[in-house]
Amino acid sequence: MSQTRSDAEDLDGASAEVEPQDAAPRKAAGKTEDRGKSRSERRAERVKSRARAKSADEKRAPRKKRATPALYYRQIVAELRKVVWPTRTELGTYTSVVIVFVLFIIAIIALFDFGLTHAVQAVFG
Repeated sequence: MSQTRSDAEDLDGASAEVEPQDAAPRKAAGKTEDRGKSRSERRAERVKSRARAKSADEKRAPRKKRATPALYYRQIVAELRKVVWPTRTELGTYTSVVIVFVLFIIAIIALFDFGLTHAVQAVFG
Protein backbone atom coordinates (compact mmCIF):
# COMPACT_ATOMS: atom_id res chain seq x y z
CA MET A 1 0.00 0.00 0.00
CA SER A 2 1.58 3.28 -1.02
CA GLN A 3 0.88 6.48 0.79
CA THR A 4 1.28 9.97 -0.58
CA ARG A 5 2.40 12.89 1.50
CA SER A 6 0.98 16.36 1.33
CA ASP A 7 3.25 19.28 0.51
CA ALA A 8 3.21 20.48 4.13
CA GLU A 9 4.28 17.09 5.42
CA ASP A 10 7.10 16.93 2.87
CA LEU A 11 8.37 20.30 4.08
CA ASP A 12 8.13 19.29 7.72
CA GLY A 13 9.87 16.04 7.17
CA ALA A 14 7.18 14.38 9.26
CA SER A 15 6.22 10.85 8.41
CA ALA A 16 2.83 10.24 6.88
CA GLU A 17 0.30 8.72 9.24
CA VAL A 18 -2.75 6.74 8.33
CA GLU A 19 -5.94 8.22 9.73
CA PRO A 20 -7.76 5.99 12.18
CA GLN A 21 -11.00 4.46 10.97
CA ASP A 22 -13.08 6.51 13.41
CA ALA A 23 -11.71 9.79 11.98
CA ALA A 24 -14.34 10.02 9.25
CA PRO A 25 -17.32 9.93 11.68
CA ARG A 26 -15.61 12.52 13.88
CA LYS A 27 -15.07 14.81 10.91
CA ALA A 28 -18.68 14.35 9.85
CA ALA A 29 -19.86 15.14 13.37
CA GLY A 30 -18.35 18.61 13.07
CA LYS A 31 -15.07 18.34 14.98
CA THR A 32 -13.57 21.54 13.63
CA GLU A 33 -11.37 22.50 16.58
CA ASP A 34 -8.44 20.57 15.10
CA ARG A 35 -8.62 22.28 11.68
CA GLY A 36 -5.62 24.34 10.84
CA LYS A 37 -3.28 22.19 12.92
CA SER A 38 -0.84 19.71 11.52
CA ARG A 39 -1.10 16.05 12.35
CA SER A 40 2.00 16.25 14.52
CA GLU A 41 0.45 19.11 16.55
CA ARG A 42 -2.81 17.18 17.03
CA ARG A 43 -0.87 14.08 18.03
CA ALA A 44 1.21 16.07 20.54
CA GLU A 45 -2.00 17.48 22.08
CA ARG A 46 -3.45 13.97 22.42
CA VAL A 47 -0.29 12.76 24.14
CA LYS A 48 -0.34 15.74 26.52
CA SER A 49 -4.00 15.24 27.40
CA ARG A 50 -3.40 11.56 28.12
CA ALA A 51 -0.45 12.47 30.34
CA ARG A 52 -2.58 15.02 32.22
CA ALA A 53 -5.34 12.47 32.75
CA LYS A 54 -2.82 9.91 34.00
CA SER A 55 -1.20 12.37 36.41
CA ALA A 56 -4.63 13.39 37.74
CA ASP A 57 -5.41 9.74 38.47
CA GLU A 58 -2.08 9.34 40.28
CA LYS A 59 -2.72 12.43 42.44
CA ARG A 60 -5.90 10.99 43.88
CA ALA A 61 -5.02 9.29 47.12
CA PRO A 62 -7.08 6.42 48.44
CA ARG A 63 -9.61 7.50 51.02
CA LYS A 64 -8.39 6.98 54.57
CA LYS A 65 -10.56 5.66 57.35
CA ARG A 66 -11.62 8.12 60.02
CA ALA A 67 -10.17 7.86 63.51
CA THR A 68 -12.42 6.75 66.31
CA PRO A 69 -13.07 9.21 69.15
CA ALA A 70 -10.97 7.08 71.52
CA LEU A 71 -8.02 7.05 69.11
CA TYR A 72 -8.38 10.80 68.58
CA TYR A 73 -8.30 11.41 72.35
CA ARG A 74 -5.21 9.19 72.76
CA GLN A 75 -3.44 11.11 70.00
CA ILE A 76 -4.25 14.43 71.69
CA VAL A 77 -2.85 13.21 75.00
CA ALA A 78 0.29 11.90 73.27
CA GLU A 79 0.86 15.28 71.60
CA LEU A 80 0.34 17.17 74.87
CA ARG A 81 2.99 15.02 76.52
CA LYS A 82 5.50 16.19 73.91
CA VAL A 83 4.93 19.86 74.79
CA VAL A 84 7.65 21.55 76.83
CA TRP A 85 5.66 23.29 79.54
CA PRO A 86 7.10 26.48 81.13
CA THR A 87 8.13 26.48 84.77
CA ARG A 88 6.32 28.65 87.32
CA THR A 89 8.99 31.39 87.14
CA GLU A 90 9.00 31.38 83.33
CA LEU A 91 5.21 31.61 83.33
CA GLY A 92 5.32 34.62 85.68
CA THR A 93 7.96 36.31 83.52
CA TYR A 94 6.01 35.73 80.29
CA THR A 95 2.79 36.97 81.88
CA SER A 96 4.38 40.16 83.18
CA VAL A 97 5.99 40.87 79.77
CA VAL A 98 2.62 40.49 78.03
CA ILE A 99 0.87 42.77 80.56
CA VAL A 100 3.55 45.47 80.25
CA PHE A 101 3.40 45.30 76.44
CA VAL A 102 -0.40 45.59 76.40
CA LEU A 103 -0.28 48.59 78.78
CA PHE A 104 2.35 50.23 76.56
CA ILE A 105 0.19 49.79 73.43
CA ILE A 106 -2.86 51.13 75.32
CA ALA A 107 -0.85 54.25 76.29
CA ILE A 108 0.26 54.85 72.69
CA ILE A 109 -3.29 54.51 71.34
CA ALA A 110 -4.69 56.75 74.11
CA LEU A 111 -2.13 59.48 73.33
CA PHE A 112 -2.86 59.21 69.60
CA ASP A 113 -6.61 59.44 70.27
CA PHE A 114 -6.14 62.42 72.61
CA GLY A 115 -4.01 64.27 70.05
CA LEU A 116 -6.39 63.49 67.20
CA THR A 117 -9.40 64.65 69.24
CA HIS A 118 -7.72 68.01 70.01
CA ALA A 119 -6.67 68.42 66.35
CA VAL A 120 -10.22 67.83 65.10
CA GLN A 121 -11.64 70.29 67.67
CA ALA A 122 -9.09 72.91 66.65
CA VAL A 123 -9.95 72.54 62.96
CA PHE A 124 -13.73 72.28 63.22
CA GLY A 125 -14.19 74.36 66.38
